Amino acid sequence: MHSRQVRFTTLFFVASVLACGGKKTSPPPAAAPRPAAPAIVDGKGVLRAMHSRYAGRWYTSLQIALATTLYGTDGRQTRSSWREFLGVPGRQRIDYLPLTQRSGVLYNGGRIYSFVDGKRSAEQAGWNPLTLLVADVYAQAVDTTIRQLDSLGFDLSKVRAGYYGGDRVWIVGAAAGDTTSSQFWIDSDSLIVERVIQRDVRGTRVIVSDVRFAVYSDAAGFPVAREMTVYRDGRLVLRQDYSDVKVNVPLPEALFDPAKFSAPPSVP
Repeated sequence: MHSRQVRFTTLFFVASVLACGGKKTSPPPAAAPRPAAPAIVDGKGVLRAMHSRYAGRWYTSLQIALATTLYGTDGRQTRSSWREFLGVPGRQRIDYLPLTQRSGVLYNGGRIYSFVDGKRSAEQAGWNPLTLLVADVYAQAVDTTIRQLDSLGFDLSKVRAGYYGGDRVWIVGAAAGDTTSSQFWIDSDSLIVERVIQRDVRGTRVIVSDVRFAVYSDAAGFPVAREMTVYRDGRLVLRQDYSDVKVNVPLPEALFDPAKFSAPPSVP
């Protein structure tokens, strides 16, 4: 299996029947050609192709452990452990370990909640673009994903073909040579996300985050990223290695309830 992607291939077998008995027969009529897939002319077309490929065949939940390393400007490395739950589509919970900290982040219903010491420290509207492109796009209506990514500043009118790590990709949101506009890179074969660049303006500051998914592997029949790195201004700032992956494990609704974050229910 290719280390950067999971490809799903269908084999078609064609049977031919030969007439016999010395009697001349006409060949069977040719099968009608299959209609060609619509050409991709914009980012919306890429999202539709992604959704069409895996719709009804994607996981509904994901649970993973994250070994997180932060890289400081002084060269220091700070390591921590997180755990993450996805309820697909639209819900995500991240707990910073140990759980006694009662700190983390929750995404639910287009709202983002931050918690410190069991108390809600911040709340704002929004979605996590990584979760949208890693999971939600395959499980929710395409128009919903289009609306959410548009609200996050991705220009879905722009698309071009390119290469990334030797793979052919669709690059949505930026023209050639533009490495600072919000954009996402989708493997044109597997239709899995490989890179997401997001431009974020905070006051007078412009922050450009470059997120790269380097390794995918199979988890119960689903392609799941096992490594993620984040760069800012060309400098590595974060690396995450994923382990203990569980898919389609039932998750209680209370797990994503902001009112119950400080006392999470037990999970498998």
